[in-house]
Amino acid sequence: MKLLEICFDTEKKFEGYMGEALRGYFGNYFKNEIAFHNHLSETNFNYDFSYIQYRVMDKKLSILGIDKGADILLEKIPSVKEVVLGEDKIEVMPSFNISFPEVVIEDEMCYSYKFKTLWFALNDENYKKYKNGNFDLNKQLRNNILEFFKMVKIWADKKIQVQGEFKEEKVLKRENRFVLFSGKFKTNVKLPNHISLGKRKSIGFGVIEEI
Repeated sequence: MKLLEICFDTEKKFEGYMGEALRGYFGNYFKNEIAFHNHLSETNFNYDFSYIQYRVMDKKLSILGIDKGADILLEKIPSVKEVVLGEDKIEVMPSFNISFPEVVIEDEMCYSYKFKTLWFALNDENYKKYKNGNFDLNKQLRNNILEFFKMVKIWADKKIQVQGEFKEEKVLKRENRFVLFSGKFKTNVKLPNHISLGKRKSIGFGVIEEI
């Protein structure tokens, strides 16, 4: 597995929701590269994994490329000297950190992580189950980890275990109210730092960091 984390150094500080604006900018700037935006056309969406993920990390704009996403970013991003977010034209100096992490599954839950950004765990269907007390967030997070395994073509040779402490966070966005989660969890899987789990991975939700 190859990971490429890019940080755009600027004097300006950013809030987490700007991950979506960053995706919009690069999706338009590299509109001929589907991996940057996953849109086949204005009406058709490419339901592939999010190999390129946009987010704000410690108030800085950042992009994560996974496997083929890392290769595309290495080819395209070095030429980028500015980004335009809304009416702001921002000079940037990208720094690159490439790694080849190994994913390990142990017998015991010996790895601890926290959500660095809010975890988007629920769709409309399982939100109803959650409100009725019939939804297991630990099982959902386990499924999210399995989705990551599928993305990077890793076979899980042992059962994945997850035990978390989650706090419900209500977020209002464009007149819609979402239930997201902060918190931490233990697992028997050694996961790479700063990957995203859950829904809306491409715009910075569910970024994890080892404790």
